[in-house]
Amino acid sequence: MVPETQLNIPVRAKFYKVGNLQYISHLDLVRTMTRVLVRSHIPAWYSQGFNPRLKLTFSLPLSIGTQSECEFFDIRLTRSMDFDEIKSRLNESLTDEMKITDVYTPEHKFSEIAWSEYEIVMHSPSLDASSSALMKGICTNPLIVEKRSKAGDHEVDISPFIKLRECESRAGELRLVALMSADSANYLNPEYLVKAACPRLGVTFENLYEDYYSIVRKQVYFADLTPFC
Repeated sequence: MVPETQLNIPVRAKFYKVGNLQYISHLDLVRTMTRVLVRSHIPAWYSQGFNPRLKLTFSLPLSIGTQSECEFFDIRLTRSMDFDEIKSRLNESLTDEMKITDVYTPEHKFSEIAWSEYEIVMHSPSLDASSSALMKGICTNPLIVEKRSKAGDHEVDISPFIKLRECESRAGELRLVALMSADSANYLNPEYLVKAACPRLGVTFENLYEDYYSIVRKQVYFADLTPFC
């Protein structure tokens, strides 16, 4: 329970977004969560002025097509409310593919997130038991990709921003778990790794019924690799 003495009370919610909801954009997510907060009668704080806006901040935006078991958003409350009550009210308006898993008082800023952990699974007839060894080599050697930024496209070696944790393969499938840089200066979208690795693995994605991949964000971490909270 948050203290009654506060008027502008910070609250953080942790949630997952999986299944078909991986295909909604970040802007759609913001709109959806705004409506859910209103429908749930959460006493959320709005900015002052002619056009009041809900004070709603998300952690790391996801690319369309990426699922996540570890997402966060911050709001502020105008009056005290039990955390379990907030969680229950929000989940009543959410689907099984997006649920709040925890609500608490934040102690750290989103800018302190340094690493994201992803599970990537590729499916293709071109993959076999030897593909994991190839993938390990790809992740530990220079890996040059063309990366887009506000300043334009430029070539970057992304290998320093990848920490491979697990990698295994079998006929038709390769699974890896890797940490990727999540700080603002060196943020790495996991799709860069997939697109750079596929030609070296012999995967073309020409047949979408046989060749496809999935990406799930599993956890986010501070710089010292302790889980973010």
